Amino acid sequence: MTGERHAGEAAMSGSVAGGHVMDGQGLMFGPRWPLPGRAGLLRGESTGSFVARLAHGNGLGLAEFLGRVGQGQASADPERVERYPQSTEMYVNEPGLRHLAVLSGLPAQMLRRALPSLAEQYVLPGGREALWQWPWEAENGYPVRRCALCGYARQIGEPVWLMSPQPWQVCLRHLRWTDDSRQEEPSFVDMRALPECVRAHQVRLRLVRRFKAAGSRAFADASRVVRLWWAAAPEEPLWAERAWRAGLGARTARAVPLVIYPEAAALACSMLRFERGGRFGGPDRSRWLREAEGLMAGAGLDCEVGRDELLRWLEGRR
Repeated sequence: MTGERHAGEAAMSGSVAGGHVMDGQGLMFGPRWPLPGRAGLLRGESTGSFVARLAHGNGLGLAEFLGRVGQGQASADPERVERYPQSTEMYVNEPGLRHLAVLSGLPAQMLRRALPSLAEQYVLPGGREALWQWPWEAENGYPVRRCALCGYARQIGEPVWLMSPQPWQVCLRHLRWTDDSRQEEPSFVDMRALPECVRAHQVRLRLVRRFKAAGSRAFADASRVVRLWWAAAPEEPLWAERAWRAGLGARTARAVPLVIYPEAAALACSMLRFERGGRFGGPDRSRWLREAEGLMAGAGLDCEVGRDELLRWLEGRR
C-alpha cells in the first residue's frame, strides 16, 4: 500500500502526525503502517532489545522510537536510554503491543510467541492509550547478552539481549559464557579455557532434561550452597585460577556462577541421588554428608567452613 493511500485513509478520519493517525480531538490512534526496515524475530529476546534493533535498523535512536510505540517515561539523557536493553526490560499494554506489531510489520501473536515479556501475565494495565514502561528491575528474568557469533550467523551486527531465568547463558555451539553484567567488557568469556565448566553445564542440562523441575531445583540449591562456600573463601586457589583463565577478577561477583559451576553441578547430582533414594535417616544422612564434604575437600576447602549449609539443606529434607 502506498503512502498516498495511507494519507487518504487518514484524511477521512483525522490527520496524520509522524506516522500516527489523530482524530479531531487529538487522540492518538497509533501507527498505520510498518517501518521500512525490519528486525527479524529471535526467540527469547527481550522486548527492549528487539525494539532497539528495530529503531536502529530504521535510523532512529531508541528515545526517538519510543514515542511511536506510546506514552511512557524515559531518562532525559538519550545516551542512557540507548543502554536500556542491557540494563532492564521494556513492558507494554495491549494498545502498545498493537502499535509495536504495526511498526514491526509482524502479527502481535507472533511477537508474543517470540518475546517472553509480551506474554499476557506481563502486559501492563491500561485502556485506550498505548503505554510502555522501562522499570529498573526486569519482572520476569534477567537481560543476558546473546552470543554475538550466533548473531553474526543471522546477519545481526549489534548486541542482542535475551530474557533468561538465570543471570547467565552458555552457548555450546561457540563455547561462550555471557551474563547480565552492565559492564561493557569482557562481553563474553571464552569457555574453551574452562573445559571443566563446559562439562558442568552439560551435566546441568542432562539433570534438567531428565528430572525436569527437580533437576532445576537441585541445581539451584547446590549453587546457593557452593556460592556460600565461595563467599567464605573467594581466593581459594581452584576458584581464583578459574577466574584468571576466564579473564575475570577472583573476587568479583561476576565470576562466581562460572567459577563454582563444576562443584555446583557435582553437588546437585549428589543431592538428587540422596533425595531419590528416599532414605533420610541417620546412617544415610551421615553417608551423604561425608560425600558432600568430600566435594569440599576436593575444592581445597576446610570442611568446617561449609558444613552448616549442608546440614541446613539436610534439615529441609526431613
